Amino acid sequence: MKRMTSNSFFLDSNVILYLFDSNNEKRERAIELMALVPVINSQVLAEVGNICRKKLGFSKDETLNLWADLLEDCNVFPVDAQTFHEAILLVAKFQFQIFDSLIVASALQSGCAILYSEDMQHNLNIEGRLTIINPFK
Repeated sequence: MKRMTSNSFFLDSNVILYLFDSNNEKRERAIELMALVPVINSQVLAEVGNICRKKLGFSKDETLNLWADLLEDCNVFPVDAQTFHEAILLVAKFQFQIFDSLIVASALQSGCAILYSEDMQHNLNIEGRLTIINPFK
């Protein structure tokens, strides 16, 4: 894992997918965030790969190359049993979607202060430690 700093942030899969979008403004913002070495988890890798294969028409090799690039360009935080326990508590407390709760749990465990996501409530503060920010607002 690359060295995380006090300004580390977590990036949701929906932001990464804008790297391939025709919207120049959103694509440029995604490129800016990727250049700052975000934190992601294995779920983000899986979601990006799935969307790229099924909706964007990536070949298997293109998807594997994208995964290799993301592994090189991001800090990948591991998902473990504790992540799932935390996610269960987050669903109960904040009514997150199940898979969103795994992303939030990983962001909290990795010590990130910001989670960039387009799919969750903008400016929502979690446990006084993490703020969800829509990077396109």
